[in-house]
Amino acid sequence: MKKTISITMAFALVATLSTAAFAAVADDADIKKDIGVNAKYVEDIKTSKTISADVVWGEMEFTYSVNGTKTWNAKTHEYDIDTKCEWSAKGNDISVTNHSNTDIDVDFTYEPLDKYSFVKGEFTYDEVTIPTAENKAVDDEILTISTDLTLSGGLSSDVTDLTKVGNVAVTIAEAVQ
Repeated sequence: MKKTISITMAFALVATLSTAAFAAVADDADIKKDIGVNAKYVEDIKTSKTISADVVWGEMEFTYSVNGTKTWNAKTHEYDIDTKCEWSAKGNDISVTNHSNTDIDVDFTYEPLDKYSFVKGEFTYDEVTIPTAENKAVDDEILTISTDLTLSGGLSSDVTDLTKVGNVAVTIAEAVQ
């Protein structure tokens, strides 16, 4: 009897665990169901900032000229000197063209050498922002800025050959918004 109860219980357990699955049956053997297909565009392209600029330097050659007259003064036994001092330049221009995909800040600085600290330098523009080259032609004039260096102060009469009196620096960085 134990065996009969065990077998009956086993069948009951199997009957409760099994699941019935039914397949659809079509009369003509064709089943078709339409479902819409959805899509969307997502752009996740990372753009890096690229700083690129052309710097074109003039020759940066300057001449300090003293012109005038010396007239002998018979009363003092010295010369009366009437002079005019001036700087002239050959190639004192610097041009910067922006090829970056961002605006750039450009700073121009002149630093005299210690020995020539009395020679001062000034630029037409000390600081300038040049707009991005994005969506502009390579030769677009808005992408180029030019500045001129002008020297002032004196220079000793013993400096008769072209001599380095200072340094010019051009600093280019992404523009601060």
